[in-house]
Amino acid sequence: MIRLGLRLAVSGGREAVVRLVILAIAVGLGVGLLLTALSVTNGVNTQNSRYAWLWTGTENVSAGHAPAGTDPLWWSTSGDEFAGQVVVRVDVAATGPTSPVPPGIPRDPAPGQYYASPALASLLRSTPADELADRYPGRLAGTIGDAALPSPDSLYIIIGHTVAQLAHMPDATAVTTISAASPAAFGPRNPKGLNTQPPVQGVAASGVDLIFSVVALALLTPVLIFIATATRLSAARREQRFAAMRLVGARPGQISLIAAVESTVAAAGGVAAGFGLFFVLRVPLAAVPFTGGPFFPSDLSLSLPDILLVAIGVPGAAAVAARLALRRVHISPLGVARRVTPQPPRAWRALPLVIGLAWLGFFVVHGRPASVAGQVQALVPGCLLIMVGLIVAGPWLTMAGARIMAQRASRPGALIAARRLADDPRAAFRAVSGLVLALFITTVAVAGLTTQDAKEGHPVGWASAASVLVDDVAGQPLATRGPVFSNGSPLVTVAGRARALAPLLARLSRIHGVQSVIAVRADAGPALPRALLGGSVAGFPSAYQETGPVPAGLVSCSQLARAPGLGRCPAGAAAVSFPEFLDAAPPAKSLEKITWPAADVPARKLGSQGVDSIVVATDGSQSAVEQARTALENAHAYPSQGTPRTLGEVSAQLTGIAVAYQQLVDVVIVASLAIAGCTLAAGVAAALADRKRPFSMLRLTGARLGTLRRVVALESAVPLLAVAVVSIAVGFGGAAMFATVQLQHPLVAPGAAYYLITAAGIAVSLGVIASTFPLLRRITGPEAARNE
Repeated sequence: MIRLGLRLAVSGGREAVVRLVILAIAVGLGVGLLLTALSVTNGVNTQNSRYAWLWTGTENVSAGHAPAGTDPLWWSTSGDEFAGQVVVRVDVAATGPTSPVPPGIPRDPAPGQYYASPALASLLRSTPADELADRYPGRLAGTIGDAALPSPDSLYIIIGHTVAQLAHMPDATAVTTISAASPAAFGPRNPKGLNTQPPVQGVAASGVDLIFSVVALALLTPVLIFIATATRLSAARREQRFAAMRLVGARPGQISLIAAVESTVAAAGGVAAGFGLFFVLRVPLAAVPFTGGPFFPSDLSLSLPDILLVAIGVPGAAAVAARLALRRVHISPLGVARRVTPQPPRAWRALPLVIGLAWLGFFVVHGRPASVAGQVQALVPGCLLIMVGLIVAGPWLTMAGARIMAQRASRPGALIAARRLADDPRAAFRAVSGLVLALFITTVAVAGLTTQDAKEGHPVGWASAASVLVDDVAGQPLATRGPVFSNGSPLVTVAGRARALAPLLARLSRIHGVQSVIAVRADAGPALPRALLGGSVAGFPSAYQETGPVPAGLVSCSQLARAPGLGRCPAGAAAVSFPEFLDAAPPAKSLEKITWPAADVPARKLGSQGVDSIVVATDGSQSAVEQARTALENAHAYPSQGTPRTLGEVSAQLTGIAVAYQQLVDVVIVASLAIAGCTLAAGVAAALADRKRPFSMLRLTGARLGTLRRVVALESAVPLLAVAVVSIAVGFGGAAMFATVQLQHPLVAPGAAYYLITAAGIAVSLGVIASTFPLLRRITGPEAARNE
C-alpha cells in the first residue's frame, strides 16, 4: 500500500504533480513562518542575555559569588547619544590584578585606555574628533567582542580610569562580580542609594510574549488555511478514486494509508523547502530591528526540540488531516461515487464566534490579569476562538447569502450560482476563507494601532524645533569640595559657574551651524500654564508632565530672537518665562507660534541667576549637533543630568515603540493579504477543476460562456462579501474589547488608509477571480463532458 501511495503521489499525471507541488509550497511557506517565529523568539532571549552585564553594581541583581581575595572593580554606567543612536558608556577602575573583567574584552582597560564595540570604533575613526572622540579620554586599546554586544550595531565603550578619579563619583560603586542576569523588576539602586539603570535594557521576553503570540496567530492561521485549501486540489477526483477502490474491495485502513502516504510526501517536501527558506532568509531577517536593533545571524537559531517538533509534527499532522478528509469515503463510498448532496450547515456554527467574543467581553468587565503570562492566557485564546469562529461560521453565512440571492435572482447565471452555493456552501466559502480572515486581521491591527497612537500622543510642537539641542544642568547643592559629577567635574559656587559659563556659551556660538545659544536661567516665579503649550499631550509618561503647569525659567529675548523656531517675545520685553526643561514639556502646538509671557527681570540681572538648562538651536546638520553635544558634555562647571539630546531624538525615543508597532502591523497586513490571495487563487482553481464536467455539460446544453463566468464570479463574490461584512464588524468589536482590556483606552476609528486597504484587498480579490475566466474556456470543452 505504501508503494502504491507513492506511485499515485508522483506518477499520477500532470494533475497529481501540480497538486503535489502546490501543497509542498503551501507547507513550505507555513514551515518557514513557523521556524522564523521560533528563531526570533530564541534570538530575543539570546539578545536579552547580553544586556545582563550592564546591571552590574545594582541591588537585587544576580551576579554570582566572587572567589576569595578578588580585588574590587570601580564601576559606573551611563549613556550618550550620537546621530540619534544610544552610546553605552562604562567607566571602570581596577584596584588589582584579580578585579573582575567585563565580557567581550581580555582585561580591564588601564587609565587612559578604552575598548569600543566594532560599530563605535568605526565611527571614532570616520568622525571628526570634536564630534565624538573628544568625549572619551584615552586611546583605543581594542574592540569589544560579540559576547557583550546585543547587536552588530551596538555602540558600547569601556573606559579605564584611576581609582582616585572614579571612587568619588556619586553613581560609581565597587563590585567584585559582573552581573549574570537582568533584574526581574527595573529601577534598582546601587549601594549608595541612587537609582541606577543602564541606558539600554533590552526587551524582556515576557514583555513580547503577548505581541508575538498574537502575531503568530495572525500569520500562521492564514497559512494553515492556505495549506487546507491546497489539499483540496482535485479533491472530488481523489474522493471518487478512493470510493472506487472501496467499492472493489479495498479496506478503510488501506485507503487511509494511501492517502496518508500522498499527504506525507507533499508535507515532507514542504518541510524541506521550509527549512531551506528559513536558512536562505536568516541573514536578511537578522537585519530587521524587531527589538530596536538587528540580530547577529547566529542568534536566530533553532533548538533541537524546535527542529524535531517541525520535522516530525508537520508530516504527522498532514497524515492526520488526510485521514479526516476521507471521512465521507469511509462512511459511504457509494454516496461519494454518486455525489450525494451534503447536509446544509446549521446555526450552531456561529457558536465558537460568540464564545470568542464573550471570552474577551469577560475581561472587559472584570479587567485583565496583572502578569504578562496571565494576559497571554487570557487574550490569545479569545483571539483564536474568534478567528476559528469566523472560519466555522463562514459556510452558514454563505448559505444565508445564497438563499437571499436565490429569492432575488432574475437571471439564469444568478439562479444557478445561488443553487450551487446552497448545495455546497462549505466548498464555496473555502476559497475565500483566507481573505475573510485577512480582513479581520487587518481591521484589528489597524484599529488597535490607531488606538495605541491616540493613547501615546505625539509632541507635534517639536516638529519645527527637532534640531534644537537641550542640555539639562545637574541640580546638586553648591559646594567647593571634591569631584562629584558623573564626568568628574567639581562642584563650584554660583559665581564660579557664571565665570565658566561665558567661555562655554562663546565656544558653542562659534560652532558652524549653531544659530543661537540660550541659557535658561533659574526663576522662582510662577509656572507656565499648560494651555500656553496647546494643552497636554495625551498618553505621555508622567515624567514628561502631561498635565498641570510647566515649571518655568528665564530666557533673554536677545537670545530667543535668533531662534524663531522656539517662539517669540512680546514687544518691548527684555526677558520671558520659558520652560525650565524644554525636553520635559512636550507641546501640543508648534513652538514657533507661542508668544512667551514677559518676565519682570532686567536683562542685566539675568547673568546673576543660576542656570537650569542650555538650549542650542542648530541648522540640523549632524556636525553642528554633535560638536555642540561634545562641548556640553566636556563642560565642567555645568555638567548635564544626562546626555544632551535634540528634541527630535527625544520625540523619536518616545514614539519609537509606535514606529516598531507600525512596522509589525505592516508586515502582518501585507503577509496575511498576500497569503489570502494565494488561497483565493488556489481555491477558485480547485473549484473549477472539480466542476469542469458539469460546466462542460452546461456548455453542451446551450449555456453561454458569459453565463458561466457570472456563475463563477457570483459563487466567489457572494460568500466573500457576505462574510467580509461580518468579519470587519467582528474585527472592530474585537479591537474595541482588546483596546479596553490591554490598552485601557477606548477604541479610536482608523483613518482613510484602512478603508483604502480594505477596498483594495476586495478589488484585488475580485481581480483574482476574474483572472480564472480564461481557464474556464479551456476546461469546459466537449472532451470534458465524457465519462471518465
